[in-house]
Amino acid sequence: MASFKFVNDGLPAEPNFPTTMRRYSYNTSTKTYTSLGSTQINNQKTETLSIDKDSTGRVWATWQQGNRIFLNVTDTAGVNWGTPFQHPAALSNVSVDDNSAVIAFGGNKVGVMWSRQVGDATDGMYWSVHADGDANSSWTTPVAAVKGQRSGDDHMNLKWLDASSDRVFAAIKTSFTSASQPLIQLLALDTSTSAWSATTIATVAECPNRVIVLIDESTQMLRTFATYPKPSGTTNAGVCTSSGGAIYEKSTPLNKISFTTTKTARIVDADQYVHNVTSTKQNLNSSARGTANSGLLVLADVNATSRYWHFYDGSGGSGGTPPPADTTAPTVTATSPAPGSTGVAAAANVTATFSEAMNASTVTSSTFTLQAGSSTPVPAVVAYDSANNVATLNPNADLAAGTVYTATVKGGSGGVKDSAGNALAADRTWTFTTAPASGGGGTAQTVTLTATADTYASGGAAGTNYGTSAMLGVDNSPVEVAYLKFDLTPYAGKTIQSATLQLVSAGSGSTGKQNVKLVADDGWTETGVTYNSRPALGTTIGTLGPTATNTSYSVPLTAAGLAGDLGSQLSLGFDTSSSDGLDLNSREAGSAVAPKLVLTFQ
Repeated sequence: MASFKFVNDGLPAEPNFPTTMRRYSYNTSTKTYTSLGSTQINNQKTETLSIDKDSTGRVWATWQQGNRIFLNVTDTAGVNWGTPFQHPAALSNVSVDDNSAVIAFGGNKVGVMWSRQVGDATDGMYWSVHADGDANSSWTTPVAAVKGQRSGDDHMNLKWLDASSDRVFAAIKTSFTSASQPLIQLLALDTSTSAWSATTIATVAECPNRVIVLIDESTQMLRTFATYPKPSGTTNAGVCTSSGGAIYEKSTPLNKISFTTTKTARIVDADQYVHNVTSTKQNLNSSARGTANSGLLVLADVNATSRYWHFYDGSGGSGGTPPPADTTAPTVTATSPAPGSTGVAAAANVTATFSEAMNASTVTSSTFTLQAGSSTPVPAVVAYDSANNVATLNPNADLAAGTVYTATVKGGSGGVKDSAGNALAADRTWTFTTAPASGGGGTAQTVTLTATADTYASGGAAGTNYGTSAMLGVDNSPVEVAYLKFDLTPYAGKTIQSATLQLVSAGSGSTGKQNVKLVADDGWTETGVTYNSRPALGTTIGTLGPTATNTSYSVPLTAAGLAGDLGSQLSLGFDTSSSDGLDLNSREAGSAVAPKLVLTFQ
């Protein structure tokens, strides 16, 4: 057991406060513990500290101090601690509000996860691995389990499923603020592919906090517990506050991870707030972990009365009934363009939304295809967004004008399959028609231009430049203004028939609307703009919103407004009167999601 002095959230670690590991033996006959002594882990008062034991018997500890993720480890007897050291990666430079946690997994490895909230595109939850027996400083290059501004917070709880499959789960909190965005999530690591996936446990609107996850191996269930607003009939019922509420449970089968809004109250005090739920680090009812027939016990505190409350569920032991296997075939619930659409832009992507999580390895350019007319295949790149269950087909070149296209998502044994292995029952096929060529005997020319520069400026950090950020912020509290630049020098003398701005939202959508405006000053540079030096915005030529997270949008622009910039640079800006901020992907986030301008010339 690790015992340490606590420093309040947001305050730095303080030296000269020893953290100790206390060891005990347990007598199962007398049900008593005997102390085996204590040793010092570090000499810091910290906000959190986490420990676990690797396969060699060494105990690892991790915490945050001095805005760095720190570690320490014992000898193989699991008793004497070495000298604390920093995680070697630059990404372990974090903020004063960040924390870390450690987990032994895979039979011969230890993983550490930490939050990173420094206010740029590298924010998120990071994961790094140490092989048992390697040098203490030998850790893998950190990978982002989730990434993007506001995608992480300083709450995390780790578990390893070793009995039926080698997977690591992390229940985490984000810093999102829009009602529909996830506030607590389940992150799952498939160790065979080293890939992380994210599933929403509860949204901002549900007001959850302090989440933990437990694995019940006998019933093959993931059980999460968190603080939510108190139920009706109690004092302060329904109040969303960081002071506490009641402890509720949300659970899901391991073979089909999906959390609904349904939750069950587990610990309620009629008069006071309950908070800070906790439980064992071991898996429940696990022969491998020595907890067979253990049932489930969670503990939470009532700060106002200095009491602990508990909830015990003994039904999860050997008598538990595993959930039924998932035998439901997935379906395609939405497509874009819609079936039968006409006038579709030549630069459009094709998407298919599925009813449930899919096996990403089955969603490929062989199972999601596009053809012109009745038989001409269209070369394209296919990607699958596991967070939203959306497959996107991105043609290698603009589509031909005035042409009927047929999109197909393949079903059957050789087609797409859900995460449980169920195949789409039959091919899903639909057609659409692109916009015709312009009249007057000429042929319309459509070009797709990627932004040559983009950035944003924030009134909350008036002297800071965000030119290297992977996101563009647009907000009114604090004021955030985004800028794009496109090179129109090759198109002098052309006549614009239509103009569309293609954008992809990042980790934050918005319930408000954003204005796309002309910017007369083209002299700004990506790495030079700050809020204090930002170019002035001009006439509105388009609007965007409301928006969701991680979604593609096409914003029609007033074509006449762009005519004066043909043959030169075009600068655009975004502002909003909404305090519900929007994050857009910038060109630094990758070519697939970079801002693009689609122009059709007559």
